[in-house]
Amino acid sequence: MEIDVENVLIYVDDAVRYNAINDDLAELGQTHKTIAASTHTPTSFGSLLTGLLPPNSNIHSFKHSVPANVRSVFDIESHDVSIAAQGGMNHSIAEMFANPPRKSIDDVEPPFIHVARRPGGHAPYDGFDWDDYEYRNETALEYLWRVSSDPETARKDYYNGVDRSFEEFKRVLQTLERRGLREDTLVIYTSDHGEVLGEYGYFGHTHLATPEVVYVPTSFIHPDLDPSGENGLLHHVDILPTVASAMSSQPDFGRVDGNTEGEGRTTGYTHLNHIRYGSLPGPAEKVVSLTGGFERTIRSLWDEHGGHTFVDGHKTTSSIVFLALLLQKPFGRQVFHNRKLRDAYCRFLPGHQAYGAPQFTESEARAEIADILSGESEETVRDIDEETTEQLENMGYL
Repeated sequence: MEIDVENVLIYVDDAVRYNAINDDLAELGQTHKTIAASTHTPTSFGSLLTGLLPPNSNIHSFKHSVPANVRSVFDIESHDVSIAAQGGMNHSIAEMFANPPRKSIDDVEPPFIHVARRPGGHAPYDGFDWDDYEYRNETALEYLWRVSSDPETARKDYYNGVDRSFEEFKRVLQTLERRGLREDTLVIYTSDHGEVLGEYGYFGHTHLATPEVVYVPTSFIHPDLDPSGENGLLHHVDILPTVASAMSSQPDFGRVDGNTEGEGRTTGYTHLNHIRYGSLPGPAEKVVSLTGGFERTIRSLWDEHGGHTFVDGHKTTSSIVFLALLLQKPFGRQVFHNRKLRDAYCRFLPGHQAYGAPQFTESEARAEIADILSGESEETVRDIDEETTEQLENMGYL
């Protein structure tokens, strides 16, 4: 990237679909259609902030920490590194990365690398208090239960929420301008994953790898970069090498799996290890344990036209968890309302699904994914407290 900056702001608006904001971003910066590393927030953040694909960062849940042999943006000793001070959404991310300093954009001092996670299009759609970035009246589960039989209202709320969050992002740009930092700061706007808005009878993101969830926008914003929307395909892991190429200090992020500005990229990998934060009702939990425990993994490969998704796991276990979702979560009301029970069930079970018109075959996808998985590293898991578990369940995670 042909700029030379001292500071970096990585701004992640949660759950923003590519088509929700890409035109507005194209008026601000160099904007790319981007393949998310995962359908689950912590896994995507693991790739965004280390430059490694999920099998190599080995961050698959909020229970995971960055392995000792993996470097992240928070390991750059030459810079004032920090994560946003306000909002519970940032607490769980900070814990994954050994609790870096918490600051606001008003307080950071050059040279800095600052990370912020904001509500974006996360449920409850358009339901956050913008003074502290917390739920205003309802949790995500309460909201989705209420609107599950009214998908048009939910979609309207979603886009209103994304627009409101984008206005907050522009306020941050104004703060950088006021502080005289725009010329020496590369701003990256992206999202951790997209959102399903009633397609397949479902609202949310974690459980399905579909185009609505996989494709997100990324924009590199700087006065010397011409705003545009027709740029090459990007993946989350391309962001760190692009950042490094633009920084005058040339920081060492260690091994990365991406390329500067996605050079040469034609496909991207999305990964989910389905991690539970709570438990199933007693009888269901017992059956799950008898079938070998809960193991469900989504591996998928995408190009700009579509992709192939492979769900691995035990059919009985997947069926039990699907039933639990139907009975315990708003997911069930959404599926029944849209009369898409069979479709949703088939997508949840082990097997293959194709989306769009990918320019590669199912067998080619399997071969490339096998090659990616051949370099998996060991994971580091820690316990999370009851308060964090409750917060994650209120946000809709199983």
